[in-house]
Amino acid sequence: MVAGLSPSRGNWTVRVLASGALEGHNRAVRAPGLEAEEVDFMSLLSEANQHRLLEGSTRGVHAAGTVIFHPASRGRAYLLERGLARGYTTVPDGRQATITFFHSGELMGGTSIVSRPPAIFVQIVAKSMMTTLELEKVRKLAAAENEVLAAVATHLAARVRSAYRLIAVRTLGDIRQRLAYDLLDRACRAQLDAGLLEARVTHAELADSIGSAREVVGRALAALRKARLVETAPGLVRVVDPLRLAGIVRAFAL
Repeated sequence: MVAGLSPSRGNWTVRVLASGALEGHNRAVRAPGLEAEEVDFMSLLSEANQHRLLEGSTRGVHAAGTVIFHPASRGRAYLLERGLARGYTTVPDGRQATITFFHSGELMGGTSIVSRPPAIFVQIVAKSMMTTLELEKVRKLAAAENEVLAAVATHLAARVRSAYRLIAVRTLGDIRQRLAYDLLDRACRAQLDAGLLEARVTHAELADSIGSAREVVGRALAALRKARLVETAPGLVRVVDPLRLAGIVRAFAL
């Protein structure tokens, strides 16, 4: 596990202990297990450290379709209390690639706490309640409190697993999971352009995209429509419950 981390000239010094215990000026604590796929960040902290983490923070609601972070932004860290956000990158010709989805209870911007932020955009997919943390205070807290540092490490490990999952689900997921990802990805891109979470796509195009047959896609779409996750019209799929649709993608396990 990681211990004795402190900032120096913009970098961080890390000492790894074979025992797995964390040591420092405060009492040694054992880092949380890294097996869980979902990380409710605040649940990893004591009540005292929760209060310290939130000192100087601001809380607010962000509308769907808002871009709250971009590559030119200064480092930031958020707690996503409720909602759904998407991390993506783009190239000059307008093409986009989804990198990750952020879910309720998760920390956003963990890399900014211990390093520099990635060059990505963060889009609010569904109306979200978020807390913007005071980054410098959180950095000092992580350097001083082993429990906070361990929680950030747990969060970052979960982000890596989430990235692996998002790459793999596109080809290794079942039909429902591949279709859910494809629809969510298309709808998120359309939301940025037109403000609507919908995909203008035919059954045949979806089938080609996920490597299936049109009839199979039709049945899978009908099941999503029956579950009230989407609404459909000729050449159009509207996402009505993006959190549950993202949950289908999130359920894919390597």
